[in-house]
Amino acid sequence: MKARYIDLEGATVEEALMKYLNEHALDISEIRYKVLQLPSRGTPAKVRIFLDTEDFDLIDEVAREFLHKLGVKGGVDIDVDEYGRYYVNFDIKELDNTLIGHQGQTLRAINHVLSAIINRRKPNIKVQFDIAHYRRRRVKRAINKAIAILKLMEAQGKTEMAYDAPIQSDEVEAVRRFLRKRGYTMERLKIKGRRIKSKTGEPVYIIRKLTEEELQQQEAKEKETAPEDKGSTVET
Repeated sequence: MKARYIDLEGATVEEALMKYLNEHALDISEIRYKVLQLPSRGTPAKVRIFLDTEDFDLIDEVAREFLHKLGVKGGVDIDVDEYGRYYVNFDIKELDNTLIGHQGQTLRAINHVLSAIINRRKPNIKVQFDIAHYRRRRVKRAINKAIAILKLMEAQGKTEMAYDAPIQSDEVEAVRRFLRKRGYTMERLKIKGRRIKSKTGEPVYIIRKLTEEELQQQEAKEKETAPEDKGSTVET
């Protein structure tokens, strides 16, 4: 997979940016970037340069048009991970709770609509929209819960254990990615081939240790799909 960004460091933000601009004979108006870290007490400035300006501009346009249609002012922060998944966070303040909705239902609908608009204009862009980092906070809590379960499994010598907390589908995928790197997986609980639900109608999941065969299959699959360049950090 083609790298979507490059991280650079410098004594100042300007110095970090100029390293890239000078090497590629570009003007500041021709690049898209975000400041990851400001310089402070010996800590260098760090910036992220987005390498696919076309994708960035499309996502930014759709996000800002959404705010315009709402008739509100707000911040739009765009980032991308090493696998090319874009993350867009809105900071609208007075409308944050309203647009998130009960357990994120309104936010999920907004994400579906905005993602569809983007993919109609340019297919295969993976993008997730968030408000006040609500979804990211939920994912972090879900992963922390998984960490606690792994520790309990290790202490009790168990190879599987129920994930005893409500969790949404996008959170499940994030937890699976986290667990996969540690030799575990998360899957729906089945009894005699039937998927089990809780008393409130929610899916029931278990965390399970992968077998040696599954680990080998996973390693082979990761080698086939590994990105060519996950982005890099350059000091200046």
